[in-house]
Amino acid sequence: MLDILNKIFTFILILILPAYAYAGFPEGEKGYDLNKIEKSFKLPCSEIGNDQCLARAVAMGGCIYSFEINKGKENEDALKKSDEVLIALLDGNSLDINNMFENDGSIKNDIRSEVISRINSCREATKKAIPNLVKLPEGMEMTEERLESLTNTYPQYYLYMFEQMRNGK
Repeated sequence: MLDILNKIFTFILILILPAYAYAGFPEGEKGYDLNKIEKSFKLPCSEIGNDQCLARAVAMGGCIYSFEINKGKENEDALKKSDEVLIALLDGNSLDINNMFENDGSIKNDIRSEVISRINSCREATKKAIPNLVKLPEGMEMTEERLESLTNTYPQYYLYMFEQMRNGK
């Protein structure tokens, strides 16, 4: 009887005590551990296909861009860190970024819609980052309506940067 009570007590303790889980990318003192990301963060590409894997990797880059802005990084530094993580994800999963583009340099529609959907999963971080990403003209205020609109536009903006680079602009 005492053994059963101990098991029940232990089970209840496990349920009520706070537990800490780190579901993000491995970070050290110098930021993201790119080697660890490349070696250990494997996407189920054989199950979902390379286009879906590309979309997931690109979306993670878009979210990391926002996360880095929220850490106080300047735009250029945040984008650089986002790109580094994206490259580690691509390399670690044997993905080629060029495969996400149509012949005309636009992003494939299925990849575009998946990236947008997945970037929206970090919407709160994006919304928090927008005032630091967007410099409004003198005299224009960041209203809640404008913030919502810019937050909604962010995934398209992030993808647009890839299309511009692809098209040499």
